[in-house]
Amino acid sequence: MIKDHLDLVIVGLIALSIAMYDMVIDLFMNVLHLCFELLHFLYEWFELGIEHTVEHLFHTSRHGSQIVTFYILLLIAGLLLYGLWRLMPRLYRKCVECLRLTWERRKTECHYYWLSLPLLNKVRLISTATGVFSLTFYFVT
Repeated sequence: MIKDHLDLVIVGLIALSIAMYDMVIDLFMNVLHLCFELLHFLYEWFELGIEHTVEHLFHTSRHGSQIVTFYILLLIAGLLLYGLWRLMPRLYRKCVECLRLTWERRKTECHYYWLSLPLLNKVRLISTATGVFSLTFYFVT
């Protein structure tokens, strides 16, 4: 069910983040900090593993193994960036097409829903939406 209405869930989360922006910003910053900390630990673990492997395989000094590790990491980063550069145009086209299809589908669903409503329900829907927006902007500003 969530997969069918994921775009509505996203719109609801955006509306919630507008209404409670301070809590959302704080939560987002904490989660972002946690993700960066985890990425940093993983990077250090990976780098230390390469450094010790080079040091034990080639019997180099600590400084020599650090230099070799730097160039190995530079090579890995270059290969990852090249792969990302090759992948981005396809991902961009796929994302734009998915967004366009989702927009058209939701627009058509909303249009059919609006046409199926009787006049009294149309007035109720417009007044409820106006009330929600005015309350939200009253409490936000």
